[in-house]
Amino acid sequence: MNGTRKQDYLTSSSQDRYQGSCAQIAPPAFGENTLAGAMTSFGRLLKDHGFLVSAPLVMDALNAACCVGVENPGDFREALKAVFMTRVEQSGAFDLLFRQFWMVAALESGVAGEPDTEAATHSEGSGFPQEGEDLFAAEAVVSESQEKQAWDAKPYVMYSPWEVLRDQDFKYVPENQDRNIAQLIREVLAPLLRRTGVRKRPVNSGMALDFRRLLRKNVRYGGEIYELPRLKPKRRIKKLVFLCDVSGSMNPYLRFMLRFIREIQQLPSKVETFVFATRLHRVTPFLVRLPFARALQEIARTVRDWSGGTRIGSCLQEFASFRSGGMLGSSTVVIIHSDGWDRGEADVLEREIIKIHRRCHRLIWINPLLGGPFYEPTCRGMKTALPYVDSFLPGHNIKALARIAGTLRGLL
Repeated sequence: MNGTRKQDYLTSSSQDRYQGSCAQIAPPAFGENTLAGAMTSFGRLLKDHGFLVSAPLVMDALNAACCVGVENPGDFREALKAVFMTRVEQSGAFDLLFRQFWMVAALESGVAGEPDTEAATHSEGSGFPQEGEDLFAAEAVVSESQEKQAWDAKPYVMYSPWEVLRDQDFKYVPENQDRNIAQLIREVLAPLLRRTGVRKRPVNSGMALDFRRLLRKNVRYGGEIYELPRLKPKRRIKKLVFLCDVSGSMNPYLRFMLRFIREIQQLPSKVETFVFATRLHRVTPFLVRLPFARALQEIARTVRDWSGGTRIGSCLQEFASFRSGGMLGSSTVVIIHSDGWDRGEADVLEREIIKIHRRCHRLIWINPLLGGPFYEPTCRGMKTALPYVDSFLPGHNIKALARIAGTLRGLL
């Protein structure tokens, strides 16, 4: 899109705007492109490096640029950072991309070197590096050959592990990435944890006022406010029960699922966690009271049949008959995390899975093997249980956990 005045751009056709927004990502020359086209390209550059960028965010960035102006690079950068940056650790990457995109464009167009006042503006608190910092070769451009030599000597490489980790199967994730995985799990659970129920119920104490009942009850006092009726969210689901397989085939995925359950403990709904192999063990106190690393150690020490064989049917029978204790009901969601490999009797598994399915609100089965491209539920345990499962979901990576969180969000 050719550079025009601001008035001409505001009256440009929708086709021109589409072409400007779909332009190839490259540092634009200020005299040839519009601010909208440059902002769209900058948003695409951020998205390619792991930032969450959408069309509404680009429009917000344009509005912010109109408010603060582009004369002061420091204010302009902070305005865009407030719009596009969602995590504190993204600050360094954002500054690098901002300097590369906008500063290279300014230098190539010759704007940065014309007036001395511009250089003074850059040095007086704008937050940009000084001339001797040698962060970008384009900031000290003398000639094309020198620029190429500088880039070859100190290559500029941006790497973001976030998108790689989102798609990577948990069994290939090294232990030194546990902190990043934990951060991603918190991100996918954030919409679920922030969700507040639409329906309300009257209570004696709470944060929200019930204005309808407030007006009706205080009519008797001539309009004076003496009673303050309250409201609380009314939730359909009051309990979440996780049953996690700790047999040897589930070891690569177990610590990530337990991390997921640990973070989901923040829900107002009651969350109970059991692990099973040949017997059933309740591990809720460990996940609630202890740090996660310590909780894993205590669970491994307490569960004697860890990494052993699996008897899903007998473990479900123990849960439904002895351990449920009011956990099963019309407001309970039961989530089973297992690959379905079972050494027990198939008729026991079928009988108990039918019993649990009838007594709970929803039965969800999470199978990490479902994420494989050629997976088929051919093992005996999975074939027996699958007809009585309401939702059959994968659990092999972060995107699969996000899908599980979305399913739970629709139930709460």
